[in-house]
Formats: sequence, C-alpha cells, structure tokens
Amino acid sequence: MGLGVGLALAGGVAGAVTDGKASTAVLGAAIAGTLGAFAPTVYDAAVARRRAMDDAESAAALTDLDAGPATLLTARRAVADFIGRAGELQALADWCADPDATRMRLVTGPGGVGKTRLMLELSARIHDRGWLVAEVGERQEATVLERYRQTSDGRVLLVVDYAETRTGLEALLASVVADRGAEVRLLLLARSAGEWWDRLGAGEPPVRKAHARATVERMELASEVQAGLTDAQVVASAAADFARVRHVADVPEIVLSERRGRARILDLHAAALVGVLEAERVPGTGTVHVDLAEVLAELLGHERRFWQRSAETAGLCAGPGGLTPVMLGQLVAAASLLGARDRSEAVALLGRVPEVPVSGRVADWLRGLYPPDADSTDSTGGGEWLGSLRPDRLAELHVSRELADSDELALRCLRDLDTAQARQALIVLGRASVDYEPAEQLLHRIVPLVAGVAAELEAPRETLAAISAAIPYPSLALAEADAIIARKVLESIPAGERTAERASWLTTVGTLTAQLGRPADALPPTQEALTIRRELAETNPDRYRPDLARSLSNLGVQFSELGRPADALPPTQEALTIYRELAETNPDRYRPDLADSLSNLGVRFAALGRPADALPPTQEALTIRQELAETNPDRYRPDLATSLSNLGTTFSELGRPADALPPTQEALTIYRELAETNPDRYRPDLARSLSNLGVRFAALGRPADALPPTQEALTIYRDLTETNPDRYRPDLATSLTNLGITFAELERLDEALPLVLEGVDLWRDLADRDAQRFAARHEASINLLKALTREQDES
Repeated sequence: MGLGVGLALAGGVAGAVTDGKASTAVLGAAIAGTLGAFAPTVYDAAVARRRAMDDAESAAALTDLDAGPATLLTARRAVADFIGRAGELQALADWCADPDATRMRLVTGPGGVGKTRLMLELSARIHDRGWLVAEVGERQEATVLERYRQTSDGRVLLVVDYAETRTGLEALLASVVADRGAEVRLLLLARSAGEWWDRLGAGEPPVRKAHARATVERMELASEVQAGLTDAQVVASAAADFARVRHVADVPEIVLSERRGRARILDLHAAALVGVLEAERVPGTGTVHVDLAEVLAELLGHERRFWQRSAETAGLCAGPGGLTPVMLGQLVAAASLLGARDRSEAVALLGRVPEVPVSGRVADWLRGLYPPDADSTDSTGGGEWLGSLRPDRLAELHVSRELADSDELALRCLRDLDTAQARQALIVLGRASVDYEPAEQLLHRIVPLVAGVAAELEAPRETLAAISAAIPYPSLALAEADAIIARKVLESIPAGERTAERASWLTTVGTLTAQLGRPADALPPTQEALTIRRELAETNPDRYRPDLARSLSNLGVQFSELGRPADALPPTQEALTIYRELAETNPDRYRPDLADSLSNLGVRFAALGRPADALPPTQEALTIRQELAETNPDRYRPDLATSLSNLGTTFSELGRPADALPPTQEALTIYRELAETNPDRYRPDLARSLSNLGVRFAALGRPADALPPTQEALTIYRDLTETNPDRYRPDLATSLTNLGITFAELERLDEALPLVLEGVDLWRDLADRDAQRFAARHEASINLLKALTREQDES
C-alpha cells in the first residue's frame, strides 16, 4: 500500500514572497530640543556614564535598592567588556571613512545579538576621527540633520535604533542623501528587514540608489561574535566583570547546558550574571549550572526580589491593602507593555492591574523602579514618563507570561487603549512572539484580545505602517492582528491611486490573508498589485521591474494555494525571466531572489505532474542557496532547507527514493534546529519535513522507520490547527491519512482505522467548503477507508 495518498509537494513555498514580511545608563542621548542644540553625543554620554559607574563601584554604592540586577545587562551600561565583532566593527569604521561609500547602512539581527553595543563601540572608535555620533529620537527624523547643519558642517553619524518601528525614515533618508556638508552617515538598527525596508526605497532616484546599495551591503549579525571563541569563554569573561560590579570576590565557574548552535551574546551575559548572583546569594559557591533556555526566566526571579525589596522599603507592602508579589509583577508588566507619557497616565495605568490602589505614590515608586531613558524626550518636548524593565527581551518575556497567567490582567491591559498604547502593546507582543517558545505558546491565549486591539485601532497611516512592520512575519500568534492593520493602511489609500505605495500594501494584505489560510480572499489584492506594478514597470523599468517580479511570484503562489497549478505556471516563469536578468547585472542583490524563483518553478512543475521538468530548476536553486548559506548561514539556512526538501520530493516523484532520502534528512536537521530557536516561524516547516521523511522511508519499504517522524508531524499539526484551523486543517488531514497508512503497513489496522476515519471527516468538511481543492482528496480518503475496512474484515 503506497503512502502517497493526499500528499502534495511539501516544503516548497509556504507562503507568498512578501514585500519583506518576508535596540555606557545615559548612553545614546538623542538629538534634543526645539532650539536646534545637540544633547551630549553617544560618545560623550558613554564617557560620562563610565565615569559615574567607576565612582559608584569604588564607593560600593550600587545596591539592589538602587537598580535591579538586570540593568547590568543593558548595552548602555557596558559592564561586560566588548569582545569579538572585529570584522563588523572594522567594516563600519571603514564605511564612515570612505568618502565614496553609500550614506546609509542597515544592521539587522535578532534581539540580544549585540546591535546596540556594536553601535556604541563604533561611536567610540570614530570619535577621535572627528565624528559626532547621535541617536535620532522619535519624531525628529524630518528635521534632525537640518538642525545640526545650522551649527556645524562637520562629520555626523546619525543612528536610528528599532528602525522598523519608526514612521519618519523616508524624510530622514532624503535629507541625508541631499546633504551638502561634510560626510554624513545614517546607521539603521533593526531586528529584521521587511516591508518597512522595501518601502523606504520608493523615493526619488538618489534615495533609491542609496537604498539599493544599502540592501546589498546590509550587515546581518550572527550569534557567534568571534570564530574560535566558545560560549563558555564569553561567559567566563563576562562573569568576572559582573563579579567586580557586584563585589563578589570569588568568581564561580559557570557550566552551560548543552544546546545546538551558538547562543546570543545577551543570553551568555545573562548566564554569567545569574551565576554571579547565585554566588553572591550563597557565598562559597564554586560551580553554577545554568540552562541557557531558561536563563532569562531565572534572571526574572532575581529581578522580582529587587521589586519586593524596593516596594517594602517604600512602605508599599505593609498592611491589608499592601502590594503583593503578584501585584508587583503585574505592575512591571503593565508599565513595560503600555508605558505612560506623564504622571497622570501612570496613575491611570495602575487601574489596569487588579486590586492595585490607584495612587500617585505607587506611580512614583514605579517610575523610580525603572526611570525613563534620558533619550526618551522627542522633538515636541514630550516622551516617556515611565521607563521599562530592561533589556527588552527580558521585558517581552515577562509581559507575555504575566498576561497569559492572568486573563483579567490581559483583558484590562488590552482594551480601551489610545493610539500610543496600542502601538507599543502590539510592538512588544510582536517581538515577544519571535524569541521564546514559552512566550509564543502563552501568547496564543490572548490572540483574540490582540486582534480586538488591532480592529479598534485608529491612527495615522504612518503609525499603522510602523506597527505592521514591527509584527514579525510569519507569526501564527499575531497573523490576524497584522492582517487587520494592513487592511486599515490599505483602506487609507484611495482605491483609484495607481501608486507603488498602494501596490505594496495590496501585496501585504494578500500575503497576510493567505497566511490565515484564505487564498481565495488573497487573490484579488495580489492581482491588483500585479496590475499596478506592471503599469509602473512600463514607464520606469529600472525602478519597478523587481517589484513586478515579486508580484508575479506572489500570484503564482496564490494560484498554487488554490489548487490551480496550470494558472500558477505562467506568472512563475515570467518572474524567473526577470530575476535571471536582474541577477546577471547585479548578482549580489538578486541571486537570492533568483533562487526563490527557481524553487517556485520546480514546485509548479511538480504540481503539474512534471517531475523531470522540476528537477533542473530545483537543483539550480539548491546550488545557489548552498553558496549563499556558506557565506551567511543565519540568513540563508532556512532557504537551503527548503531546497533540500524540494529536491527530496522531486527525486521521490521520479521514482528515486534512495536519492530522495539524504536531502530530506538534511532538511529535517536544519528545520529542527531552526524550530528550537524560533518555533513560531519554523514549526510548520518542521512538521512538513517530518512528514516528508515518513514518506521517504515508506517508499523504501521501511514503515517502522516511517512511524516516528509521521507521529511527530501529526502532533505538531494538531497544535497548529488549534491556533489557525483555516491554514492547517488540510495538513492535519494529510497527516492523519499518512499515519493511518503507516500503521496499516505495519499490520496494525486497529490503530490505522480511527486515524483514517478522522481524516475522512476532515476531508469531507474541507470539500464542502472548497470542492475544487479538496473533493478529490476526500474521495481518495474514502477509498482508502474502504480498502482498510475490507482488509480488516478479511483478517
């Protein structure tokens, strides 16, 4: 009995090729004031902070009542020595020194990988060369360079942290490109490049040129800071620095739990700090074992003790109405989630935390617990009155856990929000959903509330765009909220406009709608985006042909998702033609897109039952992605896994199961590692890869080997379907069928029949909703059930 019932080519293009949907205490003072003056530069602030820290340490003045231990991890405190990143630091310094270099650079990397600390080290290095380095505050983008040029023609490096959340980058980049003073550089730091980055390049020719060069020269920080430097060595070095600040005489030996891959620098520093804190708590501790997967949660335990001691000292815990440890944790979470721009807002914020007294005294204590950053003032003189738990990843984990542990707190914190609060809440939750498996799982519980916030959000188009850019793609937890916000942006653009901006948002809406498992609803905006981009490319091919190719690729994906492979083939072929031409003239920029397009074409041929035609483009895509992954594994290993998976499927369709097994196994290894670090993004790919491996073993006549991966795939698909039934019910039905067949081949019919019967019910419901896509699969599942029933009767 074959195992291929109901199986499509897996591991191909899981979703549309989107427009991209594809962060020393007073350091980094922002450009200040309405008078045109500059606040202390990043370098000056760093020096002042370093001197203050040295004075405090020599006087033994830093105690747990002054600041929580987690503040020692912030990049701007710079407690642990900067190590590694020599190549990246030199590349950025050379970029500043080269008069012919592009004026803008983008540095990306996940939270905690060291982007802000790298920027601070760069500022120290170029200060002696006559550069002023200053961070651009919120709502200062349009005027910051003009104000600086009123006082100086000197060299200036402008830095924007969390660039993906900012609304005024277009004006800032235009001013940087047009500047006629001495050298000016713009450094953008972001967790990822996305649609915000693509839209940034839609300006006038000089802006587009700077953007194109910055795209090619984008610097993506890997977790490893230096070749040959182990995680244990990084931890040992940082532990010595933390022990000095905490006045711990005997630095403990810190033993890390085993893990795949390299840890981010923040996690390693957190492990060092946790080890030192344990040695401080239990003098004489020689060895401390630290689990990197739980280190931030463990650090939160130390931070909670700081909250408790601080509140007790302030007299807030005494008596029947005193604050409890639960209230303290929820207060910190609410402040980190929503913030407050003045004292009255902070007092009102207290009313969102169950049973906490609404008083100015508690608000003042909360502000003293985590004071606002010195650079939080914006161009209007406003800013944040409350600070937040830091580092940001610690706050994101704490917020997610507190909201998930208390439905009442989640309801109070995610209703009746103004625009600023809604923006901050969605950004914090969006970031949280990426970094931690526990946070991602807990976030699912409050998805309806988050979607409600998005639906009620009224804000300017630029603000909505910034919120959308900050939500990760793809994200199972926040897909609905992201789609709602994208539609709001699209609705703010007149339907008659034939502009690149409207085409971009049509593309985003189509992609996000498809992510929700609604390909039929995704098709119209995708087609309209293609029509607009084709018109734009006719008048300005150099500018818009890449966008046209992207829309053609998306249309092919949408037709494929709808079960219309014949309609999907022509736009996929046209996209490939364009990308091949683009890659010939600019290979650094367009070879990744060429590989994507080749991969898509292989999937289309396979869906049409033409595996021999699918093999050449699939192999060519794999070759390109292997080369890309060698030079930048963090960025291109997911694509490499996709190509390996596709190659395995193509060999299988060609009747070459022995050739299909190795690439399928290699793909699974990569996806398992990726899913460990980012489950929200890669668990669907892991499930597909497990399912593929089961199919490969079955084709080789090894059902016993097929059983474990097929069972694991089913477990994952059940979880995914609970969160997003529209998207994953077909995969669940396929997985049920596969596992039933596997049990049947092992002559375990009593276990096979219930699974196949459940699959029949699912296929029936799917066929009732979309006969064109699922009627044939429903009929095949019924035939399978009849065959198994007869076999059981005969036995």
